[in-house]
Amino acid sequence: MTRAVSVAVAAGLAFAPACGSTPAPAAPASGTTSPASKAPKAPQKIVQLNDPGAPVDVAAALPAGYVTVVDFWGVACEACVTFGRMLETGVAGEPRVVIRKIDVGDGDTPVAEAYKIAVLPHFFIYDKQKRLRYDLVGPDCKDATKFALELAAE
Repeated sequence: MTRAVSVAVAAGLAFAPACGSTPAPAAPASGTTSPASKAPKAPQKIVQLNDPGAPVDVAAALPAGYVTVVDFWGVACEACVTFGRMLETGVAGEPRVVIRKIDVGDGDTPVAEAYKIAVLPHFFIYDKQKRLRYDLVGPDCKDATKFALELAAE
């Protein structure tokens, strides 16, 4: 081994094959963390939690420290699609608000029964401490963005 290669290997540098590509950065030594890795990863903005009608544990889907709007919806519900898009657009620029979508399916399903969802659209809005603060049904869902943004500002 040449001195340059020996020094590079000792320093933990990786070499790319001789095909004109640049070498990949070396992985940090075990036991060390970068400042960015100390902060928890932000949750996804919008997550579909279930297959149509399948049961889901809403409490387990609420990320701590974020306002969460749970959007109970169904494919055949045009108002659900409309209000869902309005919500997504309205909170898109607010990183402290996330959306969790639950497809209640058609008719009497386990998830609709578990959360007493008889009318669509239907939104639950939880604050940053995972407390249910709003239960919006039908046309009241138009106010979901306003309420979510107010909770995010608290």
